[in-house]
Amino acid sequence: MPRRELQPFKDLVAQRCGLTFDEVSEANLLSALHKRMAATGAETTATYFTRLIADEVEFHELVTLLTVNETYFFREPAQLTLLVEGLIPRLMTGRAAGQPIRILSAGCSTGEEPYSIAIALKEKFGDSVGHLVSICAGDIDHRALTTARRGEYGEFSFRALSPNLRDRHFVSTEPRRYVLHEGVRSLVEFHHLNLLSPVYPKAIRGFDIVFFRNVSIYFDVDTRRAILANLRAAMTETGILVLGASETLANDLGVFHLVEEGGGFYFAKTPSPPEPRPAPKRPVPARLPPAPPRMEVARSAAAPVPRRSPPTVDWAAAVDSVRHLLRRKKHQEALEVVQAMPAASPADVRSWLLESHVRLQMRQFAEAAALATRAVDHDPWSVDALMLLALVAKWQGDEAAAIDRLKAIVYSKPDCWSAHYTLGTLLQGGDPAKARRAYATALRQVVANPDPDGGMWLPLDLPVADIRFLCERRCAEFDAAAPVVPIAGDRR
Repeated sequence: MPRRELQPFKDLVAQRCGLTFDEVSEANLLSALHKRMAATGAETTATYFTRLIADEVEFHELVTLLTVNETYFFREPAQLTLLVEGLIPRLMTGRAAGQPIRILSAGCSTGEEPYSIAIALKEKFGDSVGHLVSICAGDIDHRALTTARRGEYGEFSFRALSPNLRDRHFVSTEPRRYVLHEGVRSLVEFHHLNLLSPVYPKAIRGFDIVFFRNVSIYFDVDTRRAILANLRAAMTETGILVLGASETLANDLGVFHLVEEGGGFYFAKTPSPPEPRPAPKRPVPARLPPAPPRMEVARSAAAPVPRRSPPTVDWAAAVDSVRHLLRRKKHQEALEVVQAMPAASPADVRSWLLESHVRLQMRQFAEAAALATRAVDHDPWSVDALMLLALVAKWQGDEAAAIDRLKAIVYSKPDCWSAHYTLGTLLQGGDPAKARRAYATALRQVVANPDPDGGMWLPLDLPVADIRFLCERRCAEFDAAAPVVPIAGDRR
């Protein structure tokens, strides 16, 4: 399908639900169009486009193939702790009997987030939680909603949830499959929700707390602002909006007011939210996972934030957000996420490393090298910093410097397959024996540990299958080219 024929579909999807497409995601759109044209029997793009405009059901079938449903239970647990230990107890104060606190999970995907909220509240308040809160969840993907209502999940959804907590709230039905207990499933009500729609369903209104986490990264600034305005209209006057820790600064667009509490941040609908009150002196159940470090968001010079003690960064959330943005080639937004972090200290150079990685993807080699060098100055054996310097040198044609950095990595971290693989690519022209050894080592390690980050902390997001294939091919080529060593007495 010619690129010009894609544009009307891109415009329609962007107009109706805010999804935009770069060069990478265009391939996903093209694949989705081929599938739906085959399913509907449309012979031309014009015929299918005409149907798409008139048939809302078919439009949602297409959108279902375009959405990304990557989530898991108890993602960013610090925010769940803030919810159960701070926000909910505060809202309960003065609340009329029988008036539950209303919570919305916007862009809920397959349900892990709203169910995590329900589990955390049930752990805190027990069986009374059904009278204290009302939880709604919405998503545009009707197939994801079907999965959410079923409440059945595979092991990958539990990668941040302790086995004890999982076993208390789920029943194992078959190997590596778990079904949520009805007592938790019944706490959440699911609705079809297009976040960009100017009119939300009647059930999606009057919320005290809205979770809108790890969704905004898929929209441009204007779309995010429109969605935030819609969510604001669906909230009470004292409503609170919670975003992913690494998304906060990028969504400070004048629609809400940024609030700091206990080192964490959220948005308030009103400019002067109630002063935080201490939560009731009731210990957190031991079963609830502890909160990770909270992210600090830098404030502009015009609005300084007094700091009592600088909070640390929720690095898992930050890396996850940067990974998603780089996959979609949204380099500038990834850079904004990184720059929203506090300045690194000599004890923690990860903000420099992550910014260097983003700038390397942007081909800003001087800036990337400066940040990585700064990290090496504080930690000479930082394998991530050494890898960044090696990649910068490789891109700039300084193979000798790149090889030296890579050798230092494999010396200090011999199981780093990405370093072995990159070393092989640099050695293959000058030292076939060492190149073959590097490829063989990389192949052995990638088979044993197919980590897309290649053993690094940085989100390298390498194509594991392709690299494995290339390692196998290079090893076979070197073996085929190796000279035959004659056996003594052999006169052939």
